[in-house]
Amino acid sequence: MNEVIISQQDIIPHTSNITYNMNKLIPIDKRESKLLEFGAPKSFIENIGKISELKFRVEKVDGAYFYFPTITNYKILSGLNIIPIYDEGESFRVFGYNETIQKIFHFELENDEIYTDYGTNWNLLLLDIMFQYFNDDIENGLDIVKFKTVGEKLGFDKSEALYKLLDIPVEEYNEKYNEIDSWRNELAKKLKIL
Repeated sequence: MNEVIISQQDIIPHTSNITYNMNKLIPIDKRESKLLEFGAPKSFIENIGKISELKFRVEKVDGAYFYFPTITNYKILSGLNIIPIYDEGESFRVFGYNETIQKIFHFELENDEIYTDYGTNWNLLLLDIMFQYFNDDIENGLDIVKFKTVGEKLGFDKSEALYKLLDIPVEEYNEKYNEIDSWRNELAKKLKIL
């Protein structure tokens, strides 16, 4: 008896041949000027990878320029020009655009999924950075002065107000953190970012 082997490609023809390519990865020497053109705060762009308090959270884009040229099958990048904003390990924030779309978004390697879409609202991105900074460092003696200093380096002028909104009793903080997406939206509305 002859054995017949059926491959996945035989069952689902054509799907393995689909590629989703980004239009263009903006060269690193044009990156800053393009981000500024799309409204990024200058102090934020100039300080990426230079703020010790955000080490490992907001890093230079070396990883993006290493990995992105090898990504040929991500639907989330398909048809977009991509400008890396910053790296966070194997997690990236990028600005994607074409003739009809402009958006800041967060995704990770090995996962063709947008985790957060900020639209073109740079303050939402900065809010997320500052929120994570507060969450990670509050138990290490983070105070409003240090928080404001980091916010200023990012060009986020709402850091003092954000600190006051986040500086709540631990039980309340933990309860709100359980519904983090709705809490972030609530914070953004209170800060008049949304």
